[in-house]
This record gives sequence, C-alpha cells and structure tokens, in this order.
Amino acid sequence: MEEKDLHALVHKLQLRLSQRKLLEKLQAQIHKDFQRSGIGEFELRSSDPARWNEEIRHMLKQLSENELQHLLYLIDIPELIIRETSAHENRLFYLSNAILHRELLKVFYQIQYK
Repeated sequence: MEEKDLHALVHKLQLRLSQRKLLEKLQAQIHKDFQRSGIGEFELRSSDPARWNEEIRHMLKQLSENELQHLLYLIDIPELIIRETSAHENRLFYLSNAILHRELLKVFYQIQYK
C-alpha cells in the first residue's frame, strides 16, 4: 500500500495511535535516519503535524549539499523527486515533504506488519 497523500497518511496513523505515540514513533524513525547519516541530533519539537515540514526544512537549510544528498539516499527518497526539485525555488519544502512522507510510511509499515 503506497499512500500518496501526506495528510491522509497522518490521519490513518492517528486512527491507530494517539497523537503523542505517533510523534514518538515518527521522532524515533527520523532520529534513527538522521543519526545513520552522521548529521547528529534532530528532534521534532511540535506535536502539530502541520509544523513538521517547517522543522525539517529548517534542519535541511543547515546541511551541505553532500550531507543533504546522503540523508536523502539513506531515507530512500526516490531519485525522481530529487531531480524534479533540484532547480525549484521551494526545493527544501518539497524535500521536507518527501522526507516526512517516507518516514511516516516507515512508521505505518512498522505498525501494519508488527
């Protein structure tokens, strides 16, 4: 099952988990992937899903291009998305959305097949 709409995926996960538990699982997944990439500590501070993109985008702004590419590779962001956003003025917004989507899918699969 590939959920295309980020808001629909968040909603489906919220039906299975409390907001707090969803944030914990998402935070753990993001933390794991950011640690694997060597970037270091990153924590979503807001419990509001509408603010998650902004928090991730803020972190992405601090990365070098090599660090960003390595992170996107480890998180498993499709090459097509990376290419399509490379020259876009809102590149980090779209990459943040892609990261959120992929990390939420990982949480969904963990719950679904647990």
